[in-house]
Amino acid sequence: MAAMLDELQRRIVSLIPSTSLKKQIKLTNHCLSDADMLSTAYRYAKDYDTRIELLQMLEQHFFGELRDYTSRLIQVQRQMLDGFLEPEDNAVYELHIKDTPDAYDERYLCKSFDAALRIIPLFFKEYDCEENALTRYTIVKRRILSEEADFSEDELGELVLLAGMRVYSVNIWSFDHQAEDCSGQCLECNRPCANCHETIFPQFIQHGDAVRFYGFSGKESYGIALVLDNLPCSEYYVIPLDSDAVRYHDFANIHNSHQHIPAPLTERIEEDTIPEKMRADYKACLQYILEKWPEKR
Repeated sequence: MAAMLDELQRRIVSLIPSTSLKKQIKLTNHCLSDADMLSTAYRYAKDYDTRIELLQMLEQHFFGELRDYTSRLIQVQRQMLDGFLEPEDNAVYELHIKDTPDAYDERYLCKSFDAALRIIPLFFKEYDCEENALTRYTIVKRRILSEEADFSEDELGELVLLAGMRVYSVNIWSFDHQAEDCSGQCLECNRPCANCHETIFPQFIQHGDAVRFYGFSGKESYGIALVLDNLPCSEYYVIPLDSDAVRYHDFANIHNSHQHIPAPLTERIEEDTIPEKMRADYKACLQYILEKWPEKR
């Protein structure tokens, strides 16, 4: 049993995008709690099928409330996929195609989910191009509002596909927090929640380090991290190097452009790997930061 749990933890840790964090976890022999494993598997699984598979494995390992919650989470994931694919009267599917993270958001209104899937290869044929590892498709299911309808939001949910049209995630908004059986008011809730659980990871970035971070689109961004203590954390306070405050050396206002980047999406990098056009700005910003907020080693 212990060996199976160790293997499951290794597999879940392998999902983490940040190589720097994975190395630190191994170096410090850091063990994820049950809630940590659930949240990490849910958030960083490579696709929908992998997410369900890992949740099922965790369900068999858990006991009590956490096991019950994981069972509900699996059930709701499946219900959302079935519900999203089910045709409905007065509902259409809006297909969004981005073949690269910076590409224009191409949009097509489709009568059915199958029609949306059919359009994807036709798009690449029409524009004589090919999908790649960073290609993303978002399909939004929308309600058509009639002349007699009362006001309501028209967006019912969305499904995201990766290259190869693999399902990455699905959400139907009316299912929000159904697995948690709560109102969504999370501040005073101590019940299990894969979305809201704060996983604390070992510290692997120092004050002023250059970092690379990623969004779901796969686009790489670069920044400088502010770390005023060496305590374990769930996220990093990062100043993007392409922000106006850094580019124009308006360092007194860099806090306006800061982002909170989850630790699993943050990669520590060496200064010489920063794109050349950003390197001088990084050095100038680093000097300002170390003078205003000295390192605390």
